[in-house]
Amino acid sequence: MDTFKKIVAGIFATLFVITAILALILFNFDRKAFTADTYQKAFANANFYDQLPAIMAETLVSSTANQDQLPVVMRGMSAQAWEAFFRTLLPQNVLKSMGDDALNAIFSYWNMQSNSAELSLMPLKAAMLSDAGVQAAFTLLKTQPDCTLRQISQMTIDLLSNSEIQFCNPPVDLYPMLTPVIQGQMQMTVLALPDEFTLISAPPENDPRQKLQSARVILRLSPIVPLGLLLLMTLFAVNSLKSWLNWWGIPFIISGALASLIALGGAPVIGALFQRMLVSKMPAFLPVILLDYAGDLASAMVQTLLNPVLWQGAILALTGLAMVIGAYFVTVNK
Repeated sequence: MDTFKKIVAGIFATLFVITAILALILFNFDRKAFTADTYQKAFANANFYDQLPAIMAETLVSSTANQDQLPVVMRGMSAQAWEAFFRTLLPQNVLKSMGDDALNAIFSYWNMQSNSAELSLMPLKAAMLSDAGVQAAFTLLKTQPDCTLRQISQMTIDLLSNSEIQFCNPPVDLYPMLTPVIQGQMQMTVLALPDEFTLISAPPENDPRQKLQSARVILRLSPIVPLGLLLLMTLFAVNSLKSWLNWWGIPFIISGALASLIALGGAPVIGALFQRMLVSKMPAFLPVILLDYAGDLASAMVQTLLNPVLWQGAILALTGLAMVIGAYFVTVNK
């Protein structure tokens, strides 16, 4: 009978090791993968904020609705021209602030705290009305072909008649005459632009976030399984302090050591699995402008996930080692 109990307890101990490792990964995934702080740190390291002007430029030129909100003189510009415009207009600290606000809004949406994620355009509008806005406009002009004599003549007439000017790169001598016109164009653009841009909003039906929340409940409850197996193993095998220390200590050592090894050497495998999963699933949850960064999101998840798994695994293994050593001293004392 004792042999049968030990065999059953051994099965439970083996299952405990497997489920404990999975629980460490899944529980930490839930803790780390759904907070904006995780990605703000990762994106700062990956120079993501420096890519925001390119993202904003692509969003602007790819949307007919956005183009229609611009003055006629500023329509039809290339993504490269708009990127140069935004880089001149917005300093790094403003870009980081806008990026962080966007991430906070996205994760508020993911966590069901709001039904949409918006990016505030107020910093952009304020910059457009400043001297930086005029300088950015001249940067935009420099991306265009040089004005011909005919275009310069027409520009002079348009300036005198207060009409829309043709968009080309004028001589530097005309910059003082163009400055008030550009300021007027900027004011028109600021009035036309909304105060915020909707990045993503919940569909009226079949909101995919409901499934995500259900999955997160499972992730949070994942530690219950190894704890239950540990209890069953205890019921079948433990009958003294020594046996308790050994039966708990050895599985703790194995599961903790394996979890730490996975955290140290399994990053490429786990990263590849997460990236494949997230890239296929992200379109339902991410704004279109961030889909190109789904791989970076997956990498950020893996990096922040494995650090706590490493330390928690080490603590679990050391706890198990202490229990096994304690069992030895219990034996010696006897």
